Amino acid sequence: HHQNRIGSDIIMQLDDVVSSVNVDRQRFETAMERSVRWLDRCIGAHRRFESQSLFPIIQGGLDYSEGGLRDKCLEQMIARDSPGYAIGGMAGGEDKESFWRVV
Repeated sequence: HHQNRIGSDIIMQLDDVVSSVNVDRQRFETAMERSVRWLDRCIGAHRRFESQSLFPIIQGGLDYSEGGLRDKCLEQMIARDSPGYAIGGMAGGEDKESFWRVV
């Protein structure tokens, strides 16, 4: 709502962010599922499609494995046909090698 009102060109969905150094896989799954649900709510509230691009934020911690949490999240987000995507949940203390593997 607020991003629509201020006229942002690119607006980001609300997402559930977990520190990338968290070791609780269930917490990452919960954040991923919640972020997908919140994206649906953001799409429903979005009013200025012609002038503002709504970007989903891909969650899933450091699980960049094929079929892993990030792949599952991305699959869900792509199904919503958005104009772009953001990589979420990074810059939370992970080592540089892990950061670059996800990016």
